[in-house]
Amino acid sequence: MDSIKFYLNDYDMKGEGLTKVVVTINDKPLLELIRQRERSFAAKDGQASVAGGYAYLSLIDFEELFLRAALEADLAQDEQDVVLLGCPCGIWSCWYLALKIKFEENAVKFTDFKNPRRKDWQYGLEFKFDRVRFVSEISKIASFDKL
Repeated sequence: MDSIKFYLNDYDMKGEGLTKVVVTINDKPLLELIRQRERSFAAKDGQASVAGGYAYLSLIDFEELFLRAALEADLAQDEQDVVLLGCPCGIWSCWYLALKIKFEENAVKFTDFKNPRRKDWQYGLEFKFDRVRFVSEISKIASFDKL
């Protein structure tokens, strides 16, 4: 099974203190995993600089775009689209990375990674996490006191 970790990291954007949620899979930052995967796609498009050009989501966006969707997937016992990386400009929907999440009896699967602005980019990534460990990780973020 793969491993996933979520870390809170404070940062400043235009004088405002915010918190972002950093994601690592198998001890590698998700941003780096995606950058490596996108390099050849972006180079082929003549836009090498856009490979991995994402930012981790703010805590507020993470709760809305990932945690809420993950809970819906679990309750519906179905796949659900979630967003894990957004645009560095701060408006997540400009440029983002989505995937499908599915809760199984003993595991949680991430499949079908995609950038909706680049429909021809095929990531070929799939991760499977122990369900108990995954829920423990997201519970840390869900219970974070924002005050």
